[in-house]
Amino acid sequence: MILYKFELKYESKNEQDNNKETLNPKVDGKNMKDIICGVNELMGTGCGLEGKLSMQVVGGKQGELRLVMACDEGISLKEGLKWIREHFKENYAVKVKELSGSEEITVKEFLSLIERGECQSYGTRSWEYKNLGLDYLENSNFRVQEELHDVKKLTKAAALTKARRLMADKTLIEEIERIYSDENGKNYCGNPVHYRINAGNDGAAKAIIELLVQALASNNRLLGKRLSYIYNITEYCYAEPDLENLFRTAEGEALAIDMSESAADRGNLASPCHEVVWFFKELINKYQLYTLCFFVNIYDNPGFSANLIAEVSEDIHIIDIREGKGDREASAEYLRDLAESRKFEITEEELESALTKKSGYTASQLHEIYDKFFGNALKNRVYRAYAMSKRVEMQKVEGVKAYDELKNMVGLSQIKELTDQIICTAKMNKTRKMLGMNDCKMSQHMVFTGNPGSAKTTVARLLAEILRNEGVLESGVFIECGRADLVEQYVGWTAKNVVKKFRAAKGGILFIDEAYALVDEKNSFGEEAINTIVQEMENHREDVIVIFAGYPDKMEKFLAQNEGLRSRIAFNLKFPDYNADEMVEIFELMAKSKGYSINAEMKTKCREIFAKACKEPEFGNGRFARNLLEKVIMKQSERLVKTYTGKSSKKLSKKVVTTLKIEDFDVDMDNAGKPEKPAIGFLAGCGKIVLGVL
Repeated sequence: MILYKFELKYESKNEQDNNKETLNPKVDGKNMKDIICGVNELMGTGCGLEGKLSMQVVGGKQGELRLVMACDEGISLKEGLKWIREHFKENYAVKVKELSGSEEITVKEFLSLIERGECQSYGTRSWEYKNLGLDYLENSNFRVQEELHDVKKLTKAAALTKARRLMADKTLIEEIERIYSDENGKNYCGNPVHYRINAGNDGAAKAIIELLVQALASNNRLLGKRLSYIYNITEYCYAEPDLENLFRTAEGEALAIDMSESAADRGNLASPCHEVVWFFKELINKYQLYTLCFFVNIYDNPGFSANLIAEVSEDIHIIDIREGKGDREASAEYLRDLAESRKFEITEEELESALTKKSGYTASQLHEIYDKFFGNALKNRVYRAYAMSKRVEMQKVEGVKAYDELKNMVGLSQIKELTDQIICTAKMNKTRKMLGMNDCKMSQHMVFTGNPGSAKTTVARLLAEILRNEGVLESGVFIECGRADLVEQYVGWTAKNVVKKFRAAKGGILFIDEAYALVDEKNSFGEEAINTIVQEMENHREDVIVIFAGYPDKMEKFLAQNEGLRSRIAFNLKFPDYNADEMVEIFELMAKSKGYSINAEMKTKCREIFAKACKEPEFGNGRFARNLLEKVIMKQSERLVKTYTGKSSKKLSKKVVTTLKIEDFDVDMDNAGKPEKPAIGFLAGCGKIVLGVL
């Protein structure tokens, strides 16, 4: 749906003609407000062109009316203006002199003009237009930013010049060549492809999208210039119809989907959020022919990007576009363009100060540099009273990098050594390329064996981030799955699930936990899953690292099921159970992360508890340490509440709250950290006795 505003100038007759209104207050005996209200009674939602055209007068004076118009997909501005001419000729004794000022507008401005007309008692009805599907801007489960891009005819040469000023990656240059190709049709027929935009932040992504929208519109690949940018998507977005309305009303135009996790939902929109991915997949498949989709993938916060792309890429053609990188000269030009876009001047001295690296920058890095510069320039140039004002100063707390986090973990010497080897191999491959030699790419699939709590999943997550930072993996995405995510109940469905998971993990790590569960004695579709995994491991040997994880003995049986699987495993890493001393070290690190410190006496007590626990099979390793800390904190909480409440209550200080005592360690740790074993029993529910698994 494309929205416009325009002006209609008319000439009134001095007397009535065939009982038609002249829209002249002196002749019709009405004031101008009543005349406008009467005109609006014959218009509204779906008033013309078989219900595909909606129109309303939102203001005016004698001889001139201001109108807004909503055209459904397939209705052009020209057709809408023709309809209004015929409508006035048929219903009013006036001559339409001119239709001017036609301009596409956003949903926000469209509704604002309608609501302003309501306040003036012009008979406009905003609720009708909201019922058309335009009432999505205030939804709390996602946010929408609307932009109207400049769609003046952009030649191929101009588009390539703009791309170079954006320090375009070859993927963007190649797509511009395709957009302007003489092999393409010249009339709008729908969207043959959609785009995934890969960038470090939304500023760099939006710059790429803006250029693509201009190029596409210049080649009649879009009907309008409105772009709706969806962001801050929560896990409950599928509960309301607003998203579908947004997709539908964007037909003929473009829609960008920022798949990052919002601050409030960090961690909730990762791979487990199947409902969000499924909902978007349904909408995209339904509207993809006429609603152009840009899938925005922010490198450091991919959110549900990998899973959504894996789902929809079977049904639609997605072109991958990456942000570019430029040398120092190109980076300086990029910064100048950013400054010019905000009508702000950046001096050569400021450029020298901002661009400290000699090797060049990515587009997203330059957006971050400019935002910082712009903030300082506002203070020092525009609002100079703040130039010398005192600012809050706080000591910066540096986050622990993934590599350092792995190195600081207790034990795991084999894993740490392998990580260093993989990184060194990647660096040498880069050197070989620079010297014109063939690089030595090799399979890096792994098996992690160990009991529960031995840090298999934690290490796999860290490994994905480390290898991305070192350039070994492109995206560093981490996709975790198990039997329930892969095996289906019908022929062919399991293989399809496996392929989707590999697509989602492209450029990162596919972590298959409890992989031995794929093998069973019922001859289910687990074998189909394993065979497909083997094939996909070969297909993606250079862009996906598969890590199988599980208990040592069961994983050995799993690998024995398929020799092709075993032969593709490059590394078999054992995660040993921690001993009592290592458990004390883990406990101390956990306590420190929560603000507690433990003394020598407490360490001795912990060592006694851990020495006993380590003798038990499947005692839980790190989980046991975490459970002990939680019980100690609960015991301390009970002690503090009894001591510091009541009539003789004392004031609690931070030091008191963060201090543990030896008596807090007197807790029951029997069975703590052990995995629960299923047992057959009887469940009472809904008045029936049901045999089930407890």
